[in-house]
Amino acid sequence: MSQASGQAGGSFLPKEYVKGRSQLRANIMALFLFVLVLGGVVGAFVVNHQRWRRVHHEQKLVAASFEEEAAKIKQLEALEKQREELIERAEVVTALKDRVPRSVIMGEIVRAIPSGLTLTEFNMEGERIKPPPPPKDPKATPKTRSINGKGVTAGKDEEEEKPKVLPPKFRFTLSIEGIAGENDQVADFLSSIKASPLFSQVELPLIDETIIDKESYRKFKVTLVLREQADARLVEGTEEFKIGRVDFGIAETKTDSE
Repeated sequence: MSQASGQAGGSFLPKEYVKGRSQLRANIMALFLFVLVLGGVVGAFVVNHQRWRRVHHEQKLVAASFEEEAAKIKQLEALEKQREELIERAEVVTALKDRVPRSVIMGEIVRAIPSGLTLTEFNMEGERIKPPPPPKDPKATPKTRSINGKGVTAGKDEEEEKPKVLPPKFRFTLSIEGIAGENDQVADFLSSIKASPLFSQVELPLIDETIIDKESYRKFKVTLVLREQADARLVEGTEEFKIGRVDFGIAETKTDSE
């Protein structure tokens, strides 16, 4: 009875066949898991490779944009250098151009003359102001002397910088002498000259009594300096005009009598 029940609940297949079949299922399951893992690895590699290609492409685009911007920056630097050169040339031309014609200076002085005062001498002297030497660069390579006595720099390939052309500056000093009947006339003349936008450092170094044709007068001397930034257009009643299409910077002064 027990043997019959054991045969009914068991299998009639050989144990080797059952064991081999179980091992086959295990191998198939392991192979499936291996293929699954391998597919995941391959998929991750493909995704990472696509990302790397995308990043590499973006890097190329960024590098190209950087090169383009660098070229634009170089172009802007060249334009800025040209602008500075043009400004320097314009400053030189402006310095050489007389912004205050002598006629305007004389007209301004004549308008300041009060009644009873006479000018006897007018002198104007100009001198060029030397610009201060440029500061020495502490990082500059010092020059050394060779046996022949010629100056040799440490780096032969270094190009020497061209000296910068500075606009010339001039200082004009005026000296005015005259006679007046009273001290008040000299004071009025001095105050009118000081009120002019063209002159500075107005001084009265001399005022003394003198006799002319048995009459007493006040002899005086006034010294003044033409302002560095003086411009004839600042004078009231002065008009600038052009001859044709060329601006000569000529100005005429209209006196009160006109």
